[in-house]
Amino acid sequence: MSKPFYIIGFMGTGKTSVKRYLETTNHVVDLDEQLERHAGMDIPSFFDQHGEVAFRELESELLRSTKAEYIMTGGGIVERPGNIEWMKAHGTVIALDLPFELCWERIRHSSRPLVKGGKENVRALYDRRLPLYREADIVLDASRGTEDVVRQLNRLKEENE
Repeated sequence: MSKPFYIIGFMGTGKTSVKRYLETTNHVVDLDEQLERHAGMDIPSFFDQHGEVAFRELESELLRSTKAEYIMTGGGIVERPGNIEWMKAHGTVIALDLPFELCWERIRHSSRPLVKGGKENVRALYDRRLPLYREADIVLDASRGTEDVVRQLNRLKEENE
């Protein structure tokens, strides 16, 4: 198997939609889904019971043990020191980029734990993470739509084989 593509990006950039397209013809793992299976509970419950620090620790453990062509990460994977460097050393890191207001429109009514703090807190989180996402090997414009992003990913995958 070729080196994996690690897909990163803020909440609402379209990682889940891209995953749905990719998984029809590729081996794709969603770290959030894997974490929920491993923990035996959904992410909001895990946050409530164990907190964000424990979540980030488990997320990093799962990142290092997961094997797939495409690994969809949670938006906060970049928060943990060393995760980006690890992904770059073991594959290609691809960030989905979308302006904050579009992300906010997509996530504002969600049950995501970090959205509970309101728009200004989410904006501060976006601003803090944005430079970390830009450390990716490749940044794709997610505003061009899911199908376009998937076409670009497939082309990049072919070039890397």
